[in-house]
Amino acid sequence: MRIIALPFAIAAHIGAAYAHDPARAVYVANAGVLVARGQTKILIDAFYAYSYDTYLTPPTAIEDAMMRGEAPYDGVDAVFVSHIHGDHFSPAPMLDYLRAQPAVRLFAPTQVVDALEEAGMEDGLRSRIVPVDIGPEDNARSLHFGDVEIDVVSLPHAGNRPEVQNYSWRVTLDDETTIIHFGDAGSVEENFARHSKHFSAREHDAAFPPYWWYDEPSGRGILENYVKAKQVIGVHIPASALGRGDETRRDLGGDVFTDPGEERVISE
Repeated sequence: MRIIALPFAIAAHIGAAYAHDPARAVYVANAGVLVARGQTKILIDAFYAYSYDTYLTPPTAIEDAMMRGEAPYDGVDAVFVSHIHGDHFSPAPMLDYLRAQPAVRLFAPTQVVDALEEAGMEDGLRSRIVPVDIGPEDNARSLHFGDVEIDVVSLPHAGNRPEVQNYSWRVTLDDETTIIHFGDAGSVEENFARHSKHFSAREHDAAFPPYWWYDEPSGRGILENYVKAKQVIGVHIPASALGRGDETRRDLGGDVFTDPGEERVISE
């Protein structure tokens, strides 16, 4: 009886350990982030190929680990894309990942899904993709997948780019940890005031805004008055900040990811 019971005891111990692991965010590059809570994991804006001679692309070691499903990128449940721009999404690496990791779901704007279709996406992948088509004045849309609760709202891209579907994904993992990502949303107060009920509906453990919000009074105001996250970690930092994290954080007056692979605990 002891021998038979031992695996169950081990499994129970492992399950309890996962349940009490702190949630963490791991930087991929640019606006790309892995968020993990226990055995529930998501990736946002992690599969892209263009730096535009300004931003970081995922290092080969991280890209290979994601493709192979090696820790900490093992057991990913869902992938999210904020918008179609090449420093956030590229069809080739996204398709490669979906083929390599057949259990993963993709949630993305219809513009992104259309780009995958144009790149030759095979029929077998379509059932794992959830296209979302909403505009800036539409109400937030709520979705559910496994241990992941999802709310998504459209926020106009910075720099007056109305043709771009730019989505802010809010994801709750295991009913425990809620994060929010903004893509390249502009820090225009009225765009957030329009969705004030959405932003106040959940308590945000961590927010990942574009780093330039720190330099804009409107950006800081949005973070303080609408997002109200317990922890804010800027993303989309230029490659010139690589290896200069402390200096960059001091200059910006806020936390940012600068070096791929660095991580933060975002909730206990």
